[in-house]
Amino acid sequence: MALVPSNNNLTQARNLLRVLGSPEGREILRTMIYKSPKASPKRVPDAAVAMTRQWNGKVGKSEVKLFRHWAEHSEWIAGAINIRRSQVSSAEWGIVPFDNTKPHSKRLAKGIHDMMNRPNPAVDGFRGFIEPIVEDILVLDAGSIELVRNLRGDLVELWAVNGGEVRVNALWDGDPEEPRYFWFPEGAMEQKAAWYNDDFIYMVSRPRSYSPVGLSNLETLKLTVEAELYGHEYNRRQVEGAAPDGVMDLGEGVTRDQVKEFQSFFESEVAGKGAIGFIGGTKGSQWIPFRHTNREMQFLEWQIYLVRKIAVVFGLSPQDLGVTFDVNRSTAEVQLQVSEDRGLRPLMSMIQDYLTQEVVWDSSFGGRDNNLAFRFTALNLKETTAKAK
Repeated sequence: MALVPSNNNLTQARNLLRVLGSPEGREILRTMIYKSPKASPKRVPDAAVAMTRQWNGKVGKSEVKLFRHWAEHSEWIAGAINIRRSQVSSAEWGIVPFDNTKPHSKRLAKGIHDMMNRPNPAVDGFRGFIEPIVEDILVLDAGSIELVRNLRGDLVELWAVNGGEVRVNALWDGDPEEPRYFWFPEGAMEQKAAWYNDDFIYMVSRPRSYSPVGLSNLETLKLTVEAELYGHEYNRRQVEGAAPDGVMDLGEGVTRDQVKEFQSFFESEVAGKGAIGFIGGTKGSQWIPFRHTNREMQFLEWQIYLVRKIAVVFGLSPQDLGVTFDVNRSTAEVQLQVSEDRGLRPLMSMIQDYLTQEVVWDSSFGGRDNNLAFRFTALNLKETTAKAK
């Protein structure tokens, strides 16, 4: 026998549909969807979640101090970072129409431009604001910005945050009422602050499906930088030592006392910091080196090889880092274009997309309907000339 709904059931169903179609009803449905049990990602502990259980799903960057040290004391890494920092911070930028065929408010565009040109009282301009963020993107792949709002919820200030002290909620599934980012100052075992998704920007240039944090350039270059530092230390020891490392054989007929006497004289008058030993009693005097010289070890070739790998990861050409012995006028222009297309433009494109979506399209500025965007209007003089033509 078929079940026929009663008039009361039909009336209740109509009322329910009417309620769910109202703004209040849609908000109830939205809350039910966010709060209901989910299959992903909160209910499925994949490998990334399993690794972060000790921090309750809060994932941060590892080996931050090591990467900061490399960025400060490795000449090649510091040079690569400074090139990209200065290129981004010195580029022309503006708040322009997102779609030139649609209307936009020039007054609103000027207001957003003024706010970004002086994002907070602690910095003098956009350059002082963006350069630390670019460095964190290149070193940690974690360019972090806190959005500060007034009592009305309007965006009024932007503050750069140390990306090495930020952890990301690996279990966040889009719930705007759940914190997504957490601040763990250096040495702190507990979070000191938390941000919702609308109050924080976390720029990632190389996102990964198996981790909520990105992969930085220095993580990829770990073995290369270590090899460069070890090679630098080897070369320094060779230069500092007045004599190369090895054993001095005084030859046949030399007594033990004579060996000690010559060793004492050599150490006090001749030797530097190199590792050197003395033996005697063998036939014929000779020098027995412990290792090859820098030229024999092809130190220069090895260093250039490492520099080329650093340039590749940072999207630079070797000539950007001073390796110009095999560059002529024709290849120089090609390498410059490759450096811009491969490294600079993707970086600037990523930054302008984040600033457009998270700042210019903020709800306090009208969202996407304001038809405005943050854009780098000219990457360099050559592009400006090309646009003029």
